[in-house]
Amino acid sequence: MKRFDVVVPHKYTKDGEEKTAWKNVGTLVKFEATADKAESFILEMNMFPETAFKVFEQKPRDMGNIPNTSVPYPTQDDIASPF
Repeated sequence: MKRFDVVVPHKYTKDGEEKTAWKNVGTLVKFEATADKAESFILEMNMFPETAFKVFEQKPRDMGNIPNTSVPYPTQDDIASPF
């Protein structure tokens, strides 16, 4: 098992020089492959302490079998003005 820090950058200026502080927001845990199991990952986010997110490799999807459930963004004409 190997653990990785998940961080976000925070830019700030000190003595006229721009610097970056790295805030820890979670941990990525990697489990090595064995004879019985493939390599796997778990993402632990500090903002969701009771949840362990499973991480899977993305695979190409056959888009022909997936229904189009997307909704278009409204245009300015679709939005009623309160004035």
